[in-house]
Amino acid sequence: MKLIYIPIEIKARELNSKLLFISENINENFVYFIGNKKSSIRATSLLGEGIYFYKSINYNDTNHILRIKNKGNAYISLDEEGGATQSNTSSFQSYLNYRSNLKNVSLVNKIFTWGNFDYKGWKKKYKNHTNKIIKTGSPRFDIWRKEIYSKIFKDEILHLKKYSPFFFIPSTFISSYSWLQKEISNEKKMRENNNKLTYGYLKKRIKARKDSHKNFLAFVNLIKKLTKDFPKYKIIIKPHPTENVLDWKKKFKEKKYSNVLINNNYDLTAYIAASNCVIFSESTAGIQSIIMGKKAISYNLKNNVTFRNFANKCAPQTSNYDFLLKYLNENYNYEKSKYKKKIKDRFYITKKTSSKIIMQNIKKIKTEPINFRVFNLKVNFFGFYFLIKDNLKFFLMRVNQMIFKTKPKFESRFSYSLKMPGGIKRDEIEQIFKNLKIDKKIKITNFGRDGYIIYKNIGQKKY
Repeated sequence: MKLIYIPIEIKARELNSKLLFISENINENFVYFIGNKKSSIRATSLLGEGIYFYKSINYNDTNHILRIKNKGNAYISLDEEGGATQSNTSSFQSYLNYRSNLKNVSLVNKIFTWGNFDYKGWKKKYKNHTNKIIKTGSPRFDIWRKEIYSKIFKDEILHLKKYSPFFFIPSTFISSYSWLQKEISNEKKMRENNNKLTYGYLKKRIKARKDSHKNFLAFVNLIKKLTKDFPKYKIIIKPHPTENVLDWKKKFKEKKYSNVLINNNYDLTAYIAASNCVIFSESTAGIQSIIMGKKAISYNLKNNVTFRNFANKCAPQTSNYDFLLKYLNENYNYEKSKYKKKIKDRFYITKKTSSKIIMQNIKKIKTEPINFRVFNLKVNFFGFYFLIKDNLKFFLMRVNQMIFKTKPKFESRFSYSLKMPGGIKRDEIEQIFKNLKIDKKIKITNFGRDGYIIYKNIGQKKY
């Protein structure tokens, strides 16, 4: 058996699709490690050589890549930041200036892409490394399939249906002025550290950040209007995993907005499936809604600067409230097939799941198989040690908060508590596999508080 490491950075965005990847390939001759970044670093240091499946090869990831490679691991990447949703070829090439660099591309083994658009863009940028770039699609696309999401999220969809009828608004904005200032500062630092980013590009990125905050305020006003025009509808807002939920709650704390629900409890897919219409801006959720056959509309400010305009083109779009009102009130007959074709021209969505296609390419990478007995001894020993250590640390932190009434620190978009709310829980993993009806054939072992070893339950078979 061989080993695949799957680090998770943003739980809401990555965990379910990566668990689906594992379930689709559980019969392959692989053991899977999945966990947060801290537990992943531990695992790669202690458990032996494998294939490290990460979400990026960012221009400042070089030391991280070298550490992984120096441990004898192969390194493969599938960008989770939505580069394939960039507005056009030019913006994607600029995007690659901070999502990659030549040294990182030369170090890694494979770069997987969402579809034709980013596949061509990567090949254009790195002409001497085209053999590493492979069009596979993303496991996130697999979740958009009804035969899959209706199983994985059946309980969540059923719960959300209780709010019907409701409009769903997936937020992707900069939701506070203080956050906006931090983003502008980060953009300036990024240019200082990366000479490929021009001053003109920096100005455009700062303008896009400012417009994102303006869009947030515009959506607040939009929602307030909708509460009056649709008093019998719920309006459910799902803040992005990197947003502070309190930014939204402050805007709708009055009783007159009792039909507004700010909720981040479930996977994006469940909200889309249960909703009557999705109202979005620059969000992959809009693309997903169209593929799932849901009613959707893009609402944006005029002359908005954005680098991710593709999603807005995948559904009817407007900046006019009266048009939006008419669209929501009527069975607006838009050309669904036209939008689906636009999406499939850019994204690689085939009859075979992307998870299967990715695995086909992973199996071509030459790595040494693990000694399963030795591996299992390491997992049991270190897993137990880290589980006690992590739980003790968590307990002492809670006690400290209770005794000294420690106030939580300001949560930026980079805060762990926003990216990984509640950590990665074993029962969450088990529930996904149970919904997919494969829980009986899977073995799960804890490796610390937020790390897990998963493989096919093969009983006492010897290796």
